[in-house]
Amino acid sequence: MQINVSTRDVIITTKQKRYIEKKIARLDKYLKHEKPVTASVQLIDDSGPNKSGVTQTVKIDVTSPHYTLHVEEKKNNVMKAFARAISSAERQVRDQHKKEIQKSRRGGRLDKVFGILGRFRRRK
Repeated sequence: MQINVSTRDVIITTKQKRYIEKKIARLDKYLKHEKPVTASVQLIDDSGPNKSGVTQTVKIDVTSPHYTLHVEEKKNNVMKAFARAISSAERQVRDQHKKEIQKSRRGGRLDKVFGILGRFRRRK
């Protein structure tokens, strides 16, 4: 999995960057059969002179050949926004993974049943 972390008007430490990469890398266990997978994390500071308060935005994009995910979260703290965004992204990837497993299991059983019945089919 290729992970890209980009920032705009936000300063993060190397420890925070390692934490972000570690959390994103956890998604790889659900996407290990998908190749190539790229994950892009954008940390953006949306606060300005015309806006009231501090707003930090985190955008997570995960793309693979069969699956695309986009999560966006806004909070007053960039790491809190990242925590909520990564939990949402992980939940969505996990649910998609479960659907794929159920789909493959259903297909496998029917093939076995029809394969057995095919043996007893009358030949012309």
